[in-house]
Amino acid sequence: MNDSEKTKLEAYADGQTMRKRQSPKRKKLNVQDSEPKPTKAKTTTRKRTQAKPKPEPAKIVEEVPIEEQHNIIFKPNEGPQTEFLAAGEREVLYGGSAGGGKSYAMLADPLRYMGHPSFSGLLLRHTTEELRELIFKSQEMYPKIWPGIKWSERKMQWTAPSGARLWMSYLDREDDVLRYQGLAFSWIGFDELTQWASPFAWNYMRSRLRSTAPDLPIFMRATTNPGGRGHHWVKKMFIDPAPAGKAFNATDIESGEDLNILQDTRKQESLCSNVGLYLHVFQTILI
Repeated sequence: MNDSEKTKLEAYADGQTMRKRQSPKRKKLNVQDSEPKPTKAKTTTRKRTQAKPKPEPAKIVEEVPIEEQHNIIFKPNEGPQTEFLAAGEREVLYGGSAGGGKSYAMLADPLRYMGHPSFSGLLLRHTTEELRELIFKSQEMYPKIWPGIKWSERKMQWTAPSGARLWMSYLDREDDVLRYQGLAFSWIGFDELTQWASPFAWNYMRSRLRSTAPDLPIFMRATTNPGGRGHHWVKKMFIDPAPAGKAFNATDIESGEDLNILQDTRKQESLCSNVGLYLHVFQTILI
């Protein structure tokens, strides 16, 4: 082996003359790098001002009736029913033809006091059959208005969670009033007052009207249709003394004397009123 061949062999061994392979990836990269990059043309443009959004028209909100907002169970009709429930007189008669909402107004009136633990009320009908119809109406109405109120069939009594009580009973005969001797009620109602032939029951129950708390007022309320056995005395007590809707001093219909009732340790005149067009109804049918 000569010196030149020996020198080439040593060079190959050292790797000085060996050509290095490039990987395919690298080749591609080099090709891309070698290609001239396109230059973007510079253009001058004005900035566009964004248009302000147009205000949307105001949305019309439909008013929801207050009955739907508050889930109102009972709302008195305008006229005599509202006047009856708003009356502040001691004794009030609500008269008119059948179907005028008198019984519902009578059932609604004592409910305003059922939150008072000392309240004791009594709602009366002439017979048990008539009373049963009133009880059915109260069973539909009362639990919706006073949650937790309970009806006792044995006692014929509604009892509210506050302890307030409302009895529902009947007075078929005059001596039935003796069942309430010694009792006190802050609210007494007579439904269909002309079904009683004489004023005996009304006058006796006046003596049972007493408050058991200083902040609890006392009231007697009555409803009636024109006609009936007690038509004449009811007319004489409530209709003859004053026009409809006008308050007047209660008097004894036999003697004509004013009735004074002791309330809150001082004497006050007992006020009565008749509500609605009851006066005109009685005048037209009176015999």
